[in-house]
Amino acid sequence: MSKPQAKQMSARAAYGRLWRDWLKPHWGKMLLSMLLMALVAFASAGYAKFMEWVIAGLDQPDSGVIWWGPLGIIALTMTRALASYANQRVQNRVLSTVQADMQKLMFKRLINMDLAHLLAESPASLATRFSADIELIRNATTHVFGSVRSVLTLVAVIGVVLSIDWVMALTLLGVFALAFGPIGLTGAKVRKLSTNTQKEIAHMTEAVNEGLSGIRIVRTYQLEDWVRRSSDAVFDRLLGLRISLIKWQAMVTPMVEILAGLSIAILLFLVSWRISSGAIDLAGFIGLISALGVATNPARKMAGAYAIGLQGMAALERVYELFDVENTINDGDFSFPEGEKAKGDISFEDVGFTYPDGHQALHEINLTIPTGKTFAFVGRSGAGKSTVFNLLPRLFDATSGQVKIDGRNINDMTLSCLRNQISVVGQESVLLTGTVLENIGFGRKSADRDAIIAAAKAAAAHEFIEKLPQGYDTPIDPAKHAFSGGERQRLSIARAILRDAPILLLDEPTSALDAESENTIRAALDDLSEGRTTLVIAHRLATILDADQIVVMDQGRIVDQGTHDELLEHDGIYAELFSLQFDLSPSNGKRRNSKSFSSPRRKRGMMERISRFFGGSDTA
Repeated sequence: MSKPQAKQMSARAAYGRLWRDWLKPHWGKMLLSMLLMALVAFASAGYAKFMEWVIAGLDQPDSGVIWWGPLGIIALTMTRALASYANQRVQNRVLSTVQADMQKLMFKRLINMDLAHLLAESPASLATRFSADIELIRNATTHVFGSVRSVLTLVAVIGVVLSIDWVMALTLLGVFALAFGPIGLTGAKVRKLSTNTQKEIAHMTEAVNEGLSGIRIVRTYQLEDWVRRSSDAVFDRLLGLRISLIKWQAMVTPMVEILAGLSIAILLFLVSWRISSGAIDLAGFIGLISALGVATNPARKMAGAYAIGLQGMAALERVYELFDVENTINDGDFSFPEGEKAKGDISFEDVGFTYPDGHQALHEINLTIPTGKTFAFVGRSGAGKSTVFNLLPRLFDATSGQVKIDGRNINDMTLSCLRNQISVVGQESVLLTGTVLENIGFGRKSADRDAIIAAAKAAAAHEFIEKLPQGYDTPIDPAKHAFSGGERQRLSIARAILRDAPILLLDEPTSALDAESENTIRAALDDLSEGRTTLVIAHRLATILDADQIVVMDQGRIVDQGTHDELLEHDGIYAELFSLQFDLSPSNGKRRNSKSFSSPRRKRGMMERISRFFGGSDTA
């Protein structure tokens, strides 16, 4: 699958969109935050001005300074501390809300995204966008807000210096402008490393997930060293990127320290010169020195915020990449009137399908499936059977030709209407977090408890459900395998029965079951498929011998079609597959092939063996 590439954005575009789409709805709290930041800034800068007043009071002398001096310092300190605390509370509340909103939208986008895009990236990699990327955005935004406070503090400091000596104020402004110029040189490198680091974190998550999800095979085949080496390679690449990123980020701080030191040295020289020339007095000198002390900390924070802000831009680009994916599978206009359903007549007309990576899975499929008939699809792996199934509920759209239900192009139907006409029972029953009752009820949201229990009984699931600790109200944790394969399949069949859709898709529903469970499930499936248009994918041919038609596929094409007996007569791929599964060829050491079905006597013997086969298990 082709994966959409993140578009590189400018800082203004990336954070501007963050403001418009996510922060602006909280403008009231953001305005309060700005006011609190301004209060912190003025309290910080006011310390320098207040020191000038204190020194001037002592120089006059003013006996009251003994009282109002310390009280003023306490008042400024308390104001700054309380405003800073309130600002952090407001900011964190807004950013936590924005973080949750972004995660909600991201998940909504993913579950509604075209499969062609969704399958381009592993679930483990996508999960990192919920955690690492959005957490980095939050962290970067916090530092960007911090830089706003730093800017306000510097502006306030320059205002204080301006009130003391305008020449020094202009000099201070010029020195800081020159000091921050070289920092931009590291920006491009930090941003590139940040992007690569986030991608490698996704690869690390994939590697860990792969090793742990396949732990049974890893232990059985003693592949621990192989998995460890593979994962170590990812960890080492991530280590290298992080070290490089830290190196470039670390360059910012000493660069600022050196430039700030040079700036302060220059300013001290100028202050001394201004004092010696009589332009400023001792009180002004103390005020200027205090102002310089106040200015150094926000200047240092601004440099750090710049580096982290660049990392946030890389994360924003990756998140926007998902938000901006455009779906091509969209709603049509047609919907059945309330209470009506499709008859279930299906037709494929010159249908072709090519995956986004260029692989052509289907070529000119022409097939008509009448209402209420059962059509089985067989063929080697990769023949295109599953793709046919995926086209019916429009998980993918055909790239050529048309798929029709009751003569109507499925693209003209609303997705909700189309998918309400289809029930699916696959190889693995998917259970979601919730109760047993809710998991069956997913089949039809409007169903009441009695209807759900009736569906469970029809699926032969009622008996084992009643034995659960809380019966139908027993919670299900999908991560814990509390149900056997047969029990999970019976829940899936109950869900399909409850849906009562006219079209039924069966994708190897008994492939992973033992013989006893399979017999039970097969009986439930027979009842379920009665009167419905049923499409079956089967590798075990014994399960589809009674199908109305068997469609043989190979390399994305329909190469044969007919009943079981007709296909054996055709002596093609189906006969070969049947021979391999039932081992009906002579035991003379020669290679088995479809020629073993050529004589009438062999055919009679074959049917006798099939009859015996259905007396027990259908495993070959």
